[in-house]
Amino acid sequence: MTDTWPGAPRVTADLRAMRLFTVFSLGLGMLVGGFVQVVLGVGTATGVRAVTLMVATIAAVLVALAAIPLLLRAPDEATPRHPLVLVLLALSGAVWVLAVVPPFAGWGWAFTLAMAGGVLSCLVRGWWRATVILGCWAAIGLGGLIGVLATPRAAVAWRAEAGAEAVVISTLALVTLLPLSAVWVLQVVLRLEHARRLASDLAVAKERLRFATDLHDIQGHNLQVIALKSELAERLLPDRPERAGREIAEIRRIAQVALDDTRAVVNDYRTVTVAAEARNAAAVLRSAGIRCTARIETPDLPVALGAVFAVAIREAVTNVLRHSRATEATLELVRVAAEYRLTVTNNAAGVPRRDGTGLAGLAERVAAQRGTVETTREDDTFMLIVRAPVPDADVPDAVPEAPTPPGRRRGLRR
Repeated sequence: MTDTWPGAPRVTADLRAMRLFTVFSLGLGMLVGGFVQVVLGVGTATGVRAVTLMVATIAAVLVALAAIPLLLRAPDEATPRHPLVLVLLALSGAVWVLAVVPPFAGWGWAFTLAMAGGVLSCLVRGWWRATVILGCWAAIGLGGLIGVLATPRAAVAWRAEAGAEAVVISTLALVTLLPLSAVWVLQVVLRLEHARRLASDLAVAKERLRFATDLHDIQGHNLQVIALKSELAERLLPDRPERAGREIAEIRRIAQVALDDTRAVVNDYRTVTVAAEARNAAAVLRSAGIRCTARIETPDLPVALGAVFAVAIREAVTNVLRHSRATEATLELVRVAAEYRLTVTNNAAGVPRRDGTGLAGLAERVAAQRGTVETTREDDTFMLIVRAPVPDADVPDAVPEAPTPPGRRRGLRR
């Protein structure tokens, strides 16, 4: 059995949210970097130089925002030579060079260069990332040092405001790492999702292989015997028709046995035991980040009731994944006096739905076994209770059941 249901809505929503968060954090970081650069640079340059620095800074920020989709591609689709990247490097480099030319305009004009280095580091692989980051830091550090030494007024200001300048330089170092850290987290999440889907596919392939092996073991022998007896009957038919008739009758019997064996294998393959369904359900919930405890204590559960409870477990887990943001869940199937009782609970339940059909269909299945389906909700805790009587069993006197606590609501739709 597979540990997850392919295409679970919870996983898809989480991935979409992660991508949006990455885009938002990258865009916000670039906007903040450009804003800080403009704020710190105001008054440090005059005339045409100041206008050029402002215009180039705004252009670099816009190009950086346009390059964000490049950072969300798969690592093997990275394009460090994309025109947007080259334009961003050219603009940010020009801003920093123009700021370094004496008189030095200040360290604040290096924010676009730090952003450009961070963007480029996301598009290269291996040791090139460290090379790009260290190269960006070196360009900023050497450029600033040259500007300070070439401008006596800047050197005096550096000695007077060394603490503030150190904060700006440290922030530049962090800005360089911001794009890489955000993209790296997204890539890790995508790899985990790929591994989860791969594990699910492998589990399905393993189950198919098991089924194929069982079918081959059962049918291989029967088909071989049928082939041999058919050949024998063909030889006996001209001279010994009675013997040939007996062989043909034997062939018909073997074929019927093979058909019955095939049906048995298929029925066993299609019928999921309640214990297997409970294990699968717990694995699904845990893979979705939900702490789940499962307790199954019904060794004498009839096959027909087991199939119904398996469907109930599947429906309950589907509801937890689709209609809640649960972090904890419990699953319990026990025999209480004259009935079997399945209880599934979860926290962080969503808003009750009135148009659902899953629990209504389950109620019809359970009713066919003379059972009932009950749902209760208290605060944000949702509980599904499925009861079915023990068929034709000698049971002790029923133990009185505790009344439903007040404040709970009953219903079948979720």
